Order: sequence, then structure tokens, then C-alpha cells
Amino acid sequence: MSEEVIIPSEAKWAIDLNWLKTTGRSFSILARDTLCTKCRKKLKADSLEVKSTDLLKTIQKCCSKSDNFITPGLPFQETIFRVILANGNKPITLAELGEALRQRPGIDVYRTSVIFLSRLMQDDVYYGIKCIPA
Repeated sequence: MSEEVIIPSEAKWAIDLNWLKTTGRSFSILARDTLCTKCRKKLKADSLEVKSTDLLKTIQKCCSKSDNFITPGLPFQETIFRVILANGNKPITLAELGEALRQRPGIDVYRTSVIFLSRLMQDDVYYGIKCIPA
């Protein structure tokens, strides 16, 4: 675990597409796993590298509306990733993220606290969720 840093409550978080690229991770691969069957076929996501803007729009407008988009069995960081995708990757505060998580069935309320989310998000090295400078 990295050294804990105090994050201001007004700080906003989003998926940092540049960070993913510089670390050799593919946003397209991460995001395509969240696509519904219809959109996966429409975007030909299994055979092509899909533009991040197309993925974000499609996920926000269609896939995130599905009951299967976020399920209680998902790993918690995957759930956070999907909430941010459903929000169109618009920067979101930890309080707003916590509120969005509380709207989902099966989410432990403790895991939606700003303190818990801050600690979890600071250590993300998989999904590229980073604090966005003001």
C-alpha cells in the first residue's frame, strides 16, 4: 500500500485515459467487458479497438441502464469503475461516488464512506481511476 495522502473533500475523480496509455493498459479492453451484448455486436468490440469516446457514450446511454451492469458479485473496484463509466467519466467527488454506490443493491454502506473510498482509490493501479487536479 502506498503512503496515505489526505484528499480534499472537493477533489474529483475520473478514469485517467492518459495514465492507462502510459502504463500500457488499454481502456478499450477494460471498458468493452462492460458492454451489453447488443452494443458489443454494434461496435464490433471483440474484433476492433474501439474509440474511448464511442465506448463512453455507448456505455452511458445504453449498457449502464441494464440490471446486469452492476451486480452484487462484482469486485468493488470494478463496481466503482462501472459507476464512473455510467457517469460518462465526468469527474466525480467521493461523496457523489458514495451516493451513486448507495443507490445500487447489495453494496455495503461502510464501503461508500468518503474515507474508505479515498483509501481505496489512492491505491488503484488497474483501472486508472485518479484524482483530477482542480
